[in-house]
Amino acid sequence: MIRDHDYLETHDSWLFCVVGDIHPPDGYLAFLKYVPGEGPWRRGGRSFRRVVETYSTREFAETLRMLKQVKPRYVRIDPHINAEMSIVPRDEVRRYYRCGEAVERVLSKADRDKLEDKARSLILEVMDIAGVDAGDLGLTGSLLLGIHHGSSDIDLIVYGGREFWRVWRALNEAGYMGVEGGETLERILSRYPITRGDASRLVERMRNKGVYRGVRFSIHGVRKPHEVGERYCERSYKAVGVGKGVLRIHNHLESCFTPAIYGVDGDVSCDGRLYHVEKLVCYDLTFATLFRRGDRVEALGKLEEVRERSGKRYHILLVGSTLTAGREYVRIV
Repeated sequence: MIRDHDYLETHDSWLFCVVGDIHPPDGYLAFLKYVPGEGPWRRGGRSFRRVVETYSTREFAETLRMLKQVKPRYVRIDPHINAEMSIVPRDEVRRYYRCGEAVERVLSKADRDKLEDKARSLILEVMDIAGVDAGDLGLTGSLLLGIHHGSSDIDLIVYGGREFWRVWRALNEAGYMGVEGGETLERILSRYPITRGDASRLVERMRNKGVYRGVRFSIHGVRKPHEVGERYCERSYKAVGVGKGVLRIHNHLESCFTPAIYGVDGDVSCDGRLYHVEKLVCYDLTFATLFRRGDRVEALGKLEEVRERSGKRYHILLVGSTLTAGREYVRIV
């Protein structure tokens, strides 16, 4: 089973990060992260450069345009999400990289480098203070691919919603979580049309990133198989337009996954009409784990109508689409 945050390597050594748990039968939804080229990421005498730096929707749109030119087979409108997406064909995959296997490798490897040694120490500490097993954890990013360098981060995966929040609480109580305001604040201001005060409130809430023994790290949740609960094209998504409104958060437990999903209650305005919204869905993981039950947020994003096979219909507001790139935001009211 290919899972969210796993990686795929194509026959020409392009490295894609898998997005989500639901994929078409002939390929995998994924975004391009590394390609062979001049850069500090190295493995077996080959160097790589990053295609994605800021993880913004503008950057993602630029990557799609590039793929259309050089690998048009990799880009199409996916009927499940009803949006254009990069999809790696199964017959183009040379190698699969699974996050759980990276934990096994780091724990058992004898000749670890400094970053691997710190990753092993973090994993063992998480297992101890959060009471989770090694099988509940994974590593993604450059450590998973074995192309990391001295300044690389540790990107920790936690499988299961219950397990994620247990790890999240333990690491916060241990004082490891939180980001430096300056760099993060300026990055947020450069990406979203919000005030400095709004951006500061978001930075104060960021508790899924931190520093461990001098190394920056992050934690991400990935659903266990029984938590996926949906099959490909069981729901259909229809774009309504660009929506904006104030929403009250009533459920944040799925905000640790990709996409980060918040159960909400409120209305958004779109083309002069009001639509009731049930979910705030963020593919932009800047907003993962940020909000809690009772929070009121103002958001601008892509308004979609969701239709289920049962006949149920409802609306969601999606943040992280090319439709609203450069305009979308979420801020705490």
